[in-house]
Amino acid sequence: MSGSEPKWTFAQKFYVDFNATVSELASRLDALKSGLDVPPVAMQAVTSDLSRLTKSLSDATGSLPSYDQRQCERQLKTLEKSIEELRGASACAPRFSFKRKVTKTKPSTEHGLVVGPPLTQSQSTLIESAKTLATFSHRYLTILDIHSPNSSAEVSISDVDNCIVNLLASDNDHRKMTALHVQRVSRSVILLPQIAGSIILYDLSECVIVIGCHQFRMHNSTAVDVYLESVSDPIIEHCSGIRFAIYPSSLVRGGSLQNSQHFDVKDFSHILSTPSPNWSLLLKERWEKSWPIFPLQDQVLREELKRMLSARSRQLENELRL
Repeated sequence: MSGSEPKWTFAQKFYVDFNATVSELASRLDALKSGLDVPPVAMQAVTSDLSRLTKSLSDATGSLPSYDQRQCERQLKTLEKSIEELRGASACAPRFSFKRKVTKTKPSTEHGLVVGPPLTQSQSTLIESAKTLATFSHRYLTILDIHSPNSSAEVSISDVDNCIVNLLASDNDHRKMTALHVQRVSRSVILLPQIAGSIILYDLSECVIVIGCHQFRMHNSTAVDVYLESVSDPIIEHCSGIRFAIYPSSLVRGGSLQNSQHFDVKDFSHILSTPSPNWSLLLKERWEKSWPIFPLQDQVLREELKRMLSARSRQLENELRL
């Protein structure tokens, strides 16, 4: 990292490039797994590339957030395990066999960043256990709609509109979420507990979301109020009309609020010394005070959504006039 490069800028760039390389290596390993006869040259090339990637992570130690560091190390271990499994399989395989031709996926670029190919089986090992809440409209959803028997799991929320999603744990519910992935949600209110992992959000519009997490990242979203507790700096990119406030103390279950960094947002679409026009702090007098923590249906649900989302729209319009 150069002396003039901000630490958080270096960390984000490293994380994007690292994940693109991980994706590319995982794709190559999957291609090798499709055949029973693994060429030694190909195996050596993958091993060498993994060694270089491991060294790059070692060199970056101290410049990355501790959570990103652990995530990168975990992905390296997954790749190492895949290589060992491939070596074992190739040692037991017959010398001659028919192989299926695999089309190699090339990474593409978007907005100047490296975007890897779709998640492969090797790369997705860590999220296979994710529980999904998808394709709902005009519903009040709770943790029971996930039907997860596990005591802990990653949760994915996608393709939801005009809903209230309440995943706050009850006093006698000991299930815990380790990470959250939210995408394509509109005109909805999402109430989430404090979790030890990360939350990544894509394509949200006209929403109110409550979340406590270790790391917060939002992409391609607009007109969202975020009530947040985060021990690391929140990151947004390609967003607009995002307002931040502190996690409501009335929704805290079995713990307390830590020193949140919700006010120190990093906007990767505005790498300038001037304040970002894409986010702001929500004034305390405009914080929501009445949260829909009990199930609602039909007309009552529609009225509650209208109350919360219309209030947000009026406030934003007033702010734009100032």
